[in-house]
Amino acid sequence: MKTREQSKRFLLLGIAGCLLYVIGDFLFAATGKGQTTETIGFMVRVAYLEMGTWRMAASILCGFVGSLLYYMGFHRMYLLLKLRAGDGRNRIWVRLFRVAYMTGTVAWTYVHAMFMTVALIFKYVFEAYGDMEKAAGIANRVFYANAPPMLAAYILCDVLLTVIMITLVWKRIIPLKSTFARILATLCNPMMLPGVVGNLLTLLPWPVNQLDHGTESFGHALVLMLGMILLSEMTKAGEVPDEEAFS
Repeated sequence: MKTREQSKRFLLLGIAGCLLYVIGDFLFAATGKGQTTETIGFMVRVAYLEMGTWRMAASILCGFVGSLLYYMGFHRMYLLLKLRAGDGRNRIWVRLFRVAYMTGTVAWTYVHAMFMTVALIFKYVFEAYGDMEKAAGIANRVFYANAPPMLAAYILCDVLLTVIMITLVWKRIIPLKSTFARILATLCNPMMLPGVVGNLLTLLPWPVNQLDHGTESFGHALVLMLGMILLSEMTKAGEVPDEEAFS
């Protein structure tokens, strides 16, 4: 029972970290009613000029603290999956799960801070020189210089994690009780949730359409919610060992 409570605590901390990501996403991207969503180049949004600097600083802080909590939750889920999969053919998916969450722990603070840094560069250069096109050009060049590691992080932590979670669900390593539950669980990852639910939300009027900004990060939280289900079913089956086994 002690092990179950400790594992539950770690998973809940990870979920809290992902919710901090969601808050950071809203601080970074949410716009007011009627506010322009025009972009200049790939990365720069005109709305950054109207956002308070405090929002960007708070968003960076959410990403930093969120990454620490993210690791706690995902590492504990990895240990549970490792026990669940055993030494058979499914072990490769557990190892890839580790690659994905380790990438997320290392990369998301950097990626999130870089988004904010680009926005701040655009904002400060425009305030200093009053030339929107030049300010956007400088900010976009900074973004492009950082694009390769950011793209690699996205592929490993979002795309790879999505493939892994769908596989774990349909291989029944995540023990769900019905086909309908497995269909719903297919959305519980950082690509399917924004791809399906997020795109539907964008069709709705303000402010509901703003909820799309948090769906990618919330997809990570849903992964850990599947981890809570995994923990519960493993506990019922007597598959959770003493805490020393996790050290």
